[in-house]
Amino acid sequence: MADSADHNPAVLIPYPGLSTNPGEQDIFVYLRPESNGVLVESIMLKVIQQDPAYKRRLFLVYLANLPGEFILRNRITAGHYPVRLRFAEEGTRLFTRSMREVFSREFGVPFSCARILGSFEAMSALNMSSVELFNVWVEDKDIISLNGQTIKRIGDCYVVNPDIPELMHINYEGTNIAVMIFRTTMNYAEFTRIVQMMEKTLVDARILLPNQPAAHIFHYSKGPFEQILDGLGYLFTPGAVHIPLSDLPFPRFLESRGMDFSITRGYLLHPIIQYAEAGGKLREKSIYDYTRENSYEETWEKLLTIKSQALLMTEKEA
Repeated sequence: MADSADHNPAVLIPYPGLSTNPGEQDIFVYLRPESNGVLVESIMLKVIQQDPAYKRRLFLVYLANLPGEFILRNRITAGHYPVRLRFAEEGTRLFTRSMREVFSREFGVPFSCARILGSFEAMSALNMSSVELFNVWVEDKDIISLNGQTIKRIGDCYVVNPDIPELMHINYEGTNIAVMIFRTTMNYAEFTRIVQMMEKTLVDARILLPNQPAAHIFHYSKGPFEQILDGLGYLFTPGAVHIPLSDLPFPRFLESRGMDFSITRGYLLHPIIQYAEAGGKLREKSIYDYTRENSYEETWEKLLTIKSQALLMTEKEA
């Protein structure tokens, strides 16, 4: 039987620690197990290496391969989706008043009359496997996103986060996830253009089908709070030790502005927030959507407008 150490992350470029440049961000990119890891990694890096402007402003500061056995043993997938998993288990119980109102408006059905199921319950009710639930196709009018949760109309049911059961049960044995961190002074609009170039190159190489979402091949952090979530899931020392939240760049930035690390962690556990618009009107969003593609400074300014959070789980449950 193989030693568990054989299934620890292979850290090829160790994380150098925090940048001394406050204008830099660390953006994670990781490849899905379904991708041809080494080839995709090479193609993506070549896009950067071939453009002198990118080479001056974008630096690879971490590269690791996480074996599937390590991911399973450490329940990394469940740790990466704590809130989406909770919604999949609880169904409507966690819906806020705003979510109920948006549901009724978008689907044209009173929330109280709709048959809304968490995805684990839906498998039994619809007699579908996790794979079938994951792959079921519906028209655009039959799917909405609410505060980071996906709701899909399947027959007479409304299923909350139908992808979660399969994501929790995928057998990653024999696979690897390649993880990269790019340190950059680029804003998200500039970084997104690089991602689009990577997508085109993958299509040209026939690794990505023209109509296939790039997210099926790779993921990248789309904002500062997603950077934290990715860091907690996929950033390790060469000795397979997690880098703690307190050593990640955005939490340290927030600490420099007076925000305790416990408050930052609280946004990960309770990401549904209400914030005040310029005129004082309250709006509700997920913290990830609210700060999507923002700089650290822009995100800090937005945090100052937050008035409340929805309590989704206790510390013991998290």
